[in-house]
Amino acid sequence: MEETLFLKKDMKKEVSNYEFSNLKKALKLGREKVIDIIKQSGLKGRGGAGFPTGLKWELAYQEEADKKYIICNGDEGEPGTFKDRYLLENNPVKVLEGILIVAYAIGADEGYCYIRGEYLGPINIFEKVINEAEATGILGENILDSGFNFNLYLVKGAGAYVCGDETSLINSIEGKRGRSRIKPPYPIAKGLFDKPTVVNNVETLVSAVEIINQGLDKYLELGTENSRGTKLVCLSGDVNQPGVYEVEFGQVTLGEIIEQFGKGIRNYVPLKFLVPGGISTQVLTPAELNVPYTYEGIASAGSALGSGAVIVVDEGHDLVDLMLNVSRFFMDETCGTCFPCREGNRQVYHMLKEGKEGFTEKDVELIKNVGTTIHLAARCGLGQTSLNFIGSVFDKFGDELKLKGGEHYVTSKY
Repeated sequence: MEETLFLKKDMKKEVSNYEFSNLKKALKLGREKVIDIIKQSGLKGRGGAGFPTGLKWELAYQEEADKKYIICNGDEGEPGTFKDRYLLENNPVKVLEGILIVAYAIGADEGYCYIRGEYLGPINIFEKVINEAEATGILGENILDSGFNFNLYLVKGAGAYVCGDETSLINSIEGKRGRSRIKPPYPIAKGLFDKPTVVNNVETLVSAVEIINQGLDKYLELGTENSRGTKLVCLSGDVNQPGVYEVEFGQVTLGEIIEQFGKGIRNYVPLKFLVPGGISTQVLTPAELNVPYTYEGIASAGSALGSGAVIVVDEGHDLVDLMLNVSRFFMDETCGTCFPCREGNRQVYHMLKEGKEGFTEKDVELIKNVGTTIHLAARCGLGQTSLNFIGSVFDKFGDELKLKGGEHYVTSKY
């Protein structure tokens, strides 16, 4: 099985040999037409939340303000996710073009590209792209003699997972602590420096460029009604051939991604479970992998597509160690603003640590209750999804987590 190449085009281009033909096309089409094309495409945000991109652009365009901003979110802190790094390293000029197109569409004259601080390679590459674009007139005043003015700045993240949340990211750019804001108001109305702001993921921006480039009809031929286009899948874990693969929605199952692209499980050890969208999503067992790789297909199996991080886990791992690893991550990465998230994740970590030799039914019930509380009370996605992995491991492998006192744990839906 081969990749469906829609995004993986014009790789390794530089500002000097890139024509910016899609930006030129957008400038001719006009703002409203560009937004309408993206709306009709059904493109969903590729950062994890899946919000309709065209609607976000339209709402920002309709906001009346003397200043608007566009932010490219390249923070990519979800473990197992590295597609944005791939695009920033191999297609940085197209990322820039995507930023310019959305800036023009919503009427922004200033923007920021926020890149994860550990991504030293992509940071250096994109910094060079910005400098070259400024030198050649692709950034600055009267771009391509169109009357469109736009300046772009690069911001290096400080290693906070929570800054993947758009409001935390905005606070970070403003020089504040990276913690989420209460919504509403939403960034579209009151974002960076209290001005209307669109925050788009790197892959989302490149997808928008290719929709303008290859045309709406071509894009609508790809995928399903609720999952249009293609997706970059970050395949990692216990597979023979990890990497970034572009797949068309609905044309491949989760199981086929492992076998066809990953070339099977490493060392022929049986598959234990699969994480379909990063550690913020529920695990799926081998019996649940015969579902199409779509938003709706993975949801029907009880999990989420998330950021596109497909992590394969074989039977050679200790379940409690895995849960402790995930729990420690969320405990360390909470911004500390929400009491349920801050204290809940800390308590879950210690309960898991104490239950290393086995859990009672009461232990599991308490962990799940804490998870439910965090999900309901946390004000950003980090907290709301922080117990998805752990809860689903208890649900699906509870009988293997031997219980204290010889009690038998009966699984229940988390």
